[in-house]
Amino acid sequence: MVDIRSEWKPSKKLNVIADALDFSAVDPLPDDVSRDQIEESCYTIRTLYGKYIDALTEEATFSQREAQAWTLRNFVHDGSERLSYEAIGLYIWAIGRGTEGDPISRTIVSQYLERAEQKREWAEETVKRTGPPPYPDDHLEEPTILWIEAEVSERLQARCKPEETYSEAIDRLLGATRDDVDVSELVRTYRENAEIDYCGVKLLNEYWDDRLIFTVHAPTSITHPDSVASADAVVVDGVPYAFTVEETDDPSLLGPCITLFDAREGAERVKSRDGCDRLSEALEATERSLPELVDGIKSGGDFGIAIGNDPTAAGAHLFPIRNEARSDQEAGRYLKRISLDDRTLTVGAVTPITVTEYGERKAEMTLLWADDDAPIESRSLPEDPVKRRESIPTSVLKTA
Repeated sequence: MVDIRSEWKPSKKLNVIADALDFSAVDPLPDDVSRDQIEESCYTIRTLYGKYIDALTEEATFSQREAQAWTLRNFVHDGSERLSYEAIGLYIWAIGRGTEGDPISRTIVSQYLERAEQKREWAEETVKRTGPPPYPDDHLEEPTILWIEAEVSERLQARCKPEETYSEAIDRLLGATRDDVDVSELVRTYRENAEIDYCGVKLLNEYWDDRLIFTVHAPTSITHPDSVASADAVVVDGVPYAFTVEETDDPSLLGPCITLFDAREGAERVKSRDGCDRLSEALEATERSLPELVDGIKSGGDFGIAIGNDPTAAGAHLFPIRNEARSDQEAGRYLKRISLDDRTLTVGAVTPITVTEYGERKAEMTLLWADDDAPIESRSLPEDPVKRRESIPTSVLKTA
């Protein structure tokens, strides 16, 4: 039972309702609270903070949800209560979403706040110093303005590409001074200088692409080439990645890997050119949006994709639907994350199934998309990002 008094301010009403939410239930809202009551309080709060939130969204790098969370948590109108994380989740849910699905959880609101705070800190750090560069431990602790001479400013402006900001130009020019090594050069250098017979990249978790872990093997001891040891990043298809290189005594014990080169006796031979191409494809396929995922399913010859109603391995279980006659490689073998409009969903497993298997197990999953010519019910992918997100089962969304 939620007792809401008419004389309370909207923030207090929202806090009381939020405190009674039960995310373990099918419908987290209290039984005696209507959605109209929640929307009424939320839209009253929007009249107080809406313009500020809009300004942050338009003029800063905050997303709308980051701006909403940061503003509502940090500003308190005179005489009002500070909104709780759960109350902010109710506000985000009610404003601009048509109250579809479930209210936003405390965990997701805290992520919005963390990202907003990080962006605010980055903004402060972009204010430069007038003096010499600081020691690393003191980096930008006390930012001050950097005055650039007119001649230097003109030179920088001349180096800017169309629609490129000063910040982007500086980042690009500094990137040109980075010591990089191309992935094909890395493999070639180890083959020639360390005489390796194996090189692979570990697939440790869903964020293996944040730092590429190369593993090499040679029949004798390995001497790591100076050109690789001194490199700041490895470049794959023009994109630099942080990386490390490890040695292994037995490549067969490494677990999931992308093999870049394999010349061992008795092993399936892999040419370095093919291996580097496979790494490029894997990096490109690691994270996709739902429209990109559907495009990949189409191009691969499958005609539908479903998602398990329950999460697996703390993420989504995807089921590409294919013709029974097909027996090629698994669809989505490198897919680790699905980017939605407001969060990133981990992919726990991808299991291709046939039409017959889908018919037998359809109660366990939700159909996301199916081609018009598919031998099952057709399903189009919504154009609205919010509706696309809401098509995913709530229990799976909560893992994001």
